[in-house]
Amino acid sequence: MPRFRLGLFVRVFWRVLPMMGWGMVGLVLSVGLMILPGLAQEKINPSLDLPRIRSLETWAPPEVQAIFENRVRTLATAPVRLDGRIVIHVAASTTDEGLTAAERARQVERRLRAIAPSVDPNALEVSWRMDEQSNQPLIYVNEEVLMTVTSLDAEMRGSGSIIFRATEVSDAVRRALQRYHAEREPEFLWQRARWACGILIVMLLGSFAALNLQAGVKQRRQRLQASSDPNLIQADRVAPPNTALRQTMITRQRDRWLKSQIQLLQIMQVCIGLGGSFIILGLFPQSRWLQPLLMGILRVPLRFFLIVLVAYIAIRLSEFWIDRLSLALQEQAGLTLERSQRLALRLSTFSGVFKGVFSALIIGTALLTMLAQLGVRVGPLLAGAGIVGIAISLASQSLIKDIINGFLILFEDQYGVGDVIMVKGVSGFVETMNLRITQIRNEEGRLITIPNSQIDIVQNLSKEWSRVDLSIPVGLSADLSQVLSLMEQIGHEMRHDGIWGSLILEPPLLLGVDRLDHVGATIRIWIKTLPLKQWDVAREYRRRLKLAFEAANIPIGVPQQVIYVAEGPIAAGYTTHHVGIASPENGMPQRTEESPR
Repeated sequence: MPRFRLGLFVRVFWRVLPMMGWGMVGLVLSVGLMILPGLAQEKINPSLDLPRIRSLETWAPPEVQAIFENRVRTLATAPVRLDGRIVIHVAASTTDEGLTAAERARQVERRLRAIAPSVDPNALEVSWRMDEQSNQPLIYVNEEVLMTVTSLDAEMRGSGSIIFRATEVSDAVRRALQRYHAEREPEFLWQRARWACGILIVMLLGSFAALNLQAGVKQRRQRLQASSDPNLIQADRVAPPNTALRQTMITRQRDRWLKSQIQLLQIMQVCIGLGGSFIILGLFPQSRWLQPLLMGILRVPLRFFLIVLVAYIAIRLSEFWIDRLSLALQEQAGLTLERSQRLALRLSTFSGVFKGVFSALIIGTALLTMLAQLGVRVGPLLAGAGIVGIAISLASQSLIKDIINGFLILFEDQYGVGDVIMVKGVSGFVETMNLRITQIRNEEGRLITIPNSQIDIVQNLSKEWSRVDLSIPVGLSADLSQVLSLMEQIGHEMRHDGIWGSLILEPPLLLGVDRLDHVGATIRIWIKTLPLKQWDVAREYRRRLKLAFEAANIPIGVPQQVIYVAEGPIAAGYTTHHVGIASPENGMPQRTEESPR
């Protein structure tokens, strides 16, 4: 058992390793491309006191930051940007009437954009002075008023000192204006152009690598589908049924895994193009303002996309590990041939049900997360859903019965996917089964859907083993001893045949003469076979028996009838004839005919 688990882990690790490698490469490139522009600025003018990378907590969305705040938020904040970069944050009360934080930030942005082009970086002076009327600091840029620092701004930073906050704002504005002019120098723009070309080359190489990986995975999937051709599988009749079933399960699992790899590579290719373009927009001050605009527009769609992507990966991983677990349980069971095949069918049914349950849970969690991103309060929604669920459960008792009966059918192993059953007067091959319905395909190809609550008596024709029940009629003139010997001989020949012997579990049981009537002598024989193989064995046995009867001149039983005519008394010029049919059930004349003399 440990050796098997270790080998399984190694195989899965080597399959997942390429995807992890490309993910790490993309992460390193993304982080590097975000940090390198800041390093380039330091090379342009090392004397500039440029802002460092922000702490990780400031990168979290406001909704996430609010979770970790202990106090009730009474302040609203908004960023002030210049060339798409955040310079400072301004605050406003959420309870008082007046300018909101967003309106105040827009006013400061307009003043800052108007002042920035006219400022000489060599004669730049940013200072603050206390306003005598409001007793609040005013920020000046070359003696031109930019904004007022309020007590709410100081409270936002947690310092409580309005003077300290005014100093912080002055320093931030000074750095922003210096950066504004430094980023418009020809040397800086030329360096950013080189960076843009490098990013484009990396994007092209990444897209080319993703395309090559897709082509390789598609070729592997085509080879896998070609090797799992139903005609080839049908031709390989020597392989044990449980081995063929396991091979089919493994093939389906590999096909789903390869399909998931293709889809993930396609998503990776799209992310490379969009992510690289987004980074290039942030390299130049003339286009950097598009970044916050796009982020504001695409914030919710991007979050939805990430939620859907994570849910999709979680569903695929759950399916992968459920299939792996079912195969591991089957290999470690160590049962006999027929029980191993039965276990494979049962595990296949259980795995399908578990996949559906896990998929429903993951999709439900993803939907609740999306609602939370839209601002919907999920807690009251879940409480209301519980009350609604009770009402729905009372109104949908049949559905609950279906689910309970479906669970009992699975738990008691009454039947599973791949069995042939008879229910409610219909019979067929079980194609689909879940906790609510069972779908069977009959001989004419019709798909019959039966609710699990309607299934009370089930006839399973393929559980663990099956039986051929043949009744062969022979003529009354045949030598019964010769017939019995010949039938037993053909059964033993098939039992020791290289192909048919693997389908027959026990020596054929010749029961003897089961019936004697006007048709002839009916001889009955039983042959125990693998599940679902009774029809194939019966057809082959009939074919061989027909050839043997012809070689031995043994007649097949044919219904016999005797017609006789008896003359009756003469009366009134007519002759009466009694016409009858002699048979074991009818020995008397059936009708009377009269004809002229």
